[in-house]
Amino acid sequence: MDTGMILTGIYLIGMFTLLVAAHEIGHMWVAKRFRMHVEEFAIGIGPILVRLGRDRDGTLYTIRALPLGGFVRIAGMLPDEAQHPNSFASRPLHARFLTVLAGPLASILFGFILFVLVGLTAGLPSNKTTPRIRFVQPDSPAQKAGLRIGDVIVAVNSQPVATTEQAAKIIRVSANKPIQISFRRDGQIRTVEVTPREEEITVARGKKEKIGRIGVVWHTERRREPIGVVLKQGALLTVTITVGIIDSLRRLLFGQGNIHEVGSIISIASVTDATARLGFADVADFAAALSTMLGIVNLLPIPILDGGYLLLFLVEAIRRRQLSAEAMARVQAIGLVIVLALFLTVFSLDLYKLVTGKLIR
Repeated sequence: MDTGMILTGIYLIGMFTLLVAAHEIGHMWVAKRFRMHVEEFAIGIGPILVRLGRDRDGTLYTIRALPLGGFVRIAGMLPDEAQHPNSFASRPLHARFLTVLAGPLASILFGFILFVLVGLTAGLPSNKTTPRIRFVQPDSPAQKAGLRIGDVIVAVNSQPVATTEQAAKIIRVSANKPIQISFRRDGQIRTVEVTPREEEITVARGKKEKIGRIGVVWHTERRREPIGVVLKQGALLTVTITVGIIDSLRRLLFGQGNIHEVGSIISIASVTDATARLGFADVADFAAALSTMLGIVNLLPIPILDGGYLLLFLVEAIRRRQLSAEAMARVQAIGLVIVLALFLTVFSLDLYKLVTGKLIR
């Protein structure tokens, strides 16, 4: 097996484990504050591999066979469970609401923490770019030509380039004209033909100018900054990603989005594989963004997701009484069907992108 694939697999397992653990810790921490009985905190799913023991509250900590996420089991969360004084359902509405909300908030907070840790250890991205590709836009001339994240541009039209400015200068004046781009990948020099797409930009004093672009984002050098700057940048990134995800969901809801704004495990694996070529710091940044996305998506008002529970709690507040166990079971069944339908749709789109070569790579 290729070493790169093994590394990508390790990154994927590590990311899912950390991200889901952070999310579930949020649920568990608040549940314990309200003295709910937490039966189990599990890393992974499937049969139990290792029992790590119980804490003083009686919570069992386990590692399970499949390293794909994890879960926290709080007594009384399922409609058909027998209730007892310390169950989830026995607690007041505000306690149940905050316990469910804590998961998504923990995911967003963990994303912020990851951004800060990367900034403190590896530095923050600076304004100085390098001729290494950090991102390839879907359906762009660069993607169609086969350029990938991590490729280092070494020449354009046989002219050696050492900076992004040198490469961009040739690309900008070559709109709709085929150019030869030579790049280094896995220690080998390769050359592809790319036709920059003509785009109109606004320059000084509102003047319009047409230039050529191939659809890449250049990698930037990292620079150490004071902790105050790192905290501010981490918060800014977290807020920016949160707003971006919400806007993407809004556009998808109103039919204004595109297939590249959604992705399943296939897209996540593809981006992880590509980002791994840039280094651990970039993988950690991606994990931070993914954690933030996990928090926001879990707030969608779909039953079985955290947002679905929160919606039901709002209904309960209006009705001034809890839904019956039978009603909760029906609502959760509907939610499960919706989530499965969404999963199959997104997975099918990823298969289409995989077959047509439109995955981010």
